[in-house]
Amino acid sequence: MSSTNGKTITNESYPTPPEVVDALMAVLTLRKTDKFLEPCYGTGAIYEKVNLPENQKSFAEIEQGIDYLTTPFKKQDVIITNPPFSLTEEFIAKSLSELADDGTMAYLQRVNFLGSIKRIPFWAQYGFPTKTPVIVPRPKFVKNKSDSCEYMWFIWDKGNRFNLPTGLSHLMSNVKKNAQEFATL
Repeated sequence: MSSTNGKTITNESYPTPPEVVDALMAVLTLRKTDKFLEPCYGTGAIYEKVNLPENQKSFAEIEQGIDYLTTPFKKQDVIITNPPFSLTEEFIAKSLSELADDGTMAYLQRVNFLGSIKRIPFWAQYGFPTKTPVIVPRPKFVKNKSDSCEYMWFIWDKGNRFNLPTGLSHLMSNVKKNAQEFATL
């Protein structure tokens, strides 16, 4: 999911950079009984880093014949994904309907996804995420080049699984060891 100026890659396949996933995982506390869902498996960058038994993990991936938007899933405790930009609203709406009452959900998205006239009704209906760490430095999605816009994790954290402050913060994605330390700067 990169800033594309209208030139998108087939199926909007912008694999999540490993350092972005590592930084997020460094501030996530999973519970032994959590059920996890990755709605856009892609290359497995997120799914493979979730430290839960396979029988507690599920995924969807259109290229593997599992279309998230048409496949029903049971309630999930944790949902994390990097969705196709053009379908983000539909993905968020479906994920929120499949999120357990004390669930936690994180979506990787452009910061400017928050500011669009056409999304005002969407945000009014679903509410803003409670935690919004901006990723520093900008992720490199394609050809190891940084993008032209900022990204953040949109986190609905009813289960308090993310050790991040409520509201706007930063998440350092290039310093794995210090990701948690920098998360609250």
